[in-house]
Amino acid sequence: MLLMAVMAKPVQAETFTSAEFLKWKLANQEAYLRTNIGMAVLVAEQNEKKHAACIQEWYTVDERRARDYILMVMRKYPDHHPRGVIAAVIIQQCGNFNYVERAKANSG
Repeated sequence: MLLMAVMAKPVQAETFTSAEFLKWKLANQEAYLRTNIGMAVLVAEQNEKKHAACIQEWYTVDERRARDYILMVMRKYPDHHPRGVIAAVIIQQCGNFNYVERAKANSG
């Protein structure tokens, strides 16, 4: 349920979906996932190093498990953009990217 609430439906003009992504060769899927996870780590690193470490660790400690989990979620939500699914999984695993909200929660 959390994933469904976090992921926005694809924009009408956007035609790339998880269903299409799942047709790619595994090597291409892995490259896409690594790039998107890497960008998420980069954003987190500029805001909250603890968040960046969580994302990095979650994905790299057992990359196959993380990849398989993301792909399972994509199969469950084939009409969503792969980036939306990846973001939703990161949020589920390590918390959101709202650093103002995170700072308030950590300070009190």
